[in-house]
Amino acid sequence: MPTEEAIHTILIVDDVPENVELLKYLLQQEGFKTYTAYSAEEARLVLLNTAIDTLLLDVNMPVQDGFSFCRELRTMDQFKLLPILFITSIEREVGFQEAMKNGGDDFINKPFNKRELVAKIHSVIRLKDLQDELYTQKSKYEKELQTARRVQDQLIPEKSFIWNGIKAQTLFHPYLQIGGDFVDSWIEEKKLHIVIADCSGHGPSAALIGAMFKMQLFNLVPSMGLHARVEHLRKNMELVLPEDYAITFCYAILDGDLKLSYINGGHPAPIVYIDGETKFLKGMSPMIMGINFTANDEVQTVQLKNGSMFFMYTDGASEAMNSKSEYITEEGMKEIFHKSVKSGEDILLSVQNQILEFCGSSTPSDDMAMVCIQL
Repeated sequence: MPTEEAIHTILIVDDVPENVELLKYLLQQEGFKTYTAYSAEEARLVLLNTAIDTLLLDVNMPVQDGFSFCRELRTMDQFKLLPILFITSIEREVGFQEAMKNGGDDFINKPFNKRELVAKIHSVIRLKDLQDELYTQKSKYEKELQTARRVQDQLIPEKSFIWNGIKAQTLFHPYLQIGGDFVDSWIEEKKLHIVIADCSGHGPSAALIGAMFKMQLFNLVPSMGLHARVEHLRKNMELVLPEDYAITFCYAILDGDLKLSYINGGHPAPIVYIDGETKFLKGMSPMIMGINFTANDEVQTVQLKNGSMFFMYTDGASEAMNSKSEYITEEGMKEIFHKSVKSGEDILLSVQNQILEFCGSSTPSDDMAMVCIQL
């Protein structure tokens, strides 16, 4: 009596018609839908035009043997995970080794035992069903990530604008389709605000925390000073931040007199170019963590001038690694920024290109966000 396995399809490949008919009869009794082929060429046509769940493959066939055909299939993306069982009269130990070496999933010795044959088919089909389910879930997840990325692009758009002759530019490049970095710059109360943040972790959870961070920025009152703004961010993010997560950040405000005030909460040191020299800005406050504690945030100040440049980035840049397992490091980011300034090119684009050039064939393993203010 057919069972739920009737939905599964099996392709029988053997150059001996009697063997094909016997296998076809036995498997149909088990509820499988069968297809047949008498050569590798015929089998190739069936596989390219029909959804097959398992391939039963003879070894000794004219023109192209089973081992060669199996190796060919494994080079094709659509057949890399296709269950392939060899059925042959080759001695069991040698046959099994050859089957595995040539890309097969199992080996059945002739004359075969019906129970063994059916049990092995059920076994590889269960694995295939699990693989198919994982692939389906992966496809759904990737579609959801694409949708989330479009939403995140709206939440964290890359910006480039001029204010009082000052150019503000941001860059956001998530390692996955969405990430936990945040960067923004805007004008408020005749001052330029610059914020960069990095939530620990990657993917949807980190991105969601990044979105909550931006919501808290929206809730800031215009009359708040820098210290009060950071205190508000800390208090409200600590309420929602899980204990195993943390946020590093740097919030800076540039006024009309070109005085830059900032609080750096555990973030890589901001970099400033002034009077032909590139240097780190000092001062460090605690990062935001999912615990309630009293942080001593210190407002740092630096007087900039026309021709100065202010640069911040997330550690996905400084921790980018090349094939030799070497990191760029914060000192390396200072050098990259200095070269970009001297090049006269688009600074953020130049910085990004130098990072990718450093990584070479390696892919950066973390999200990257940057902001550059050119006075």
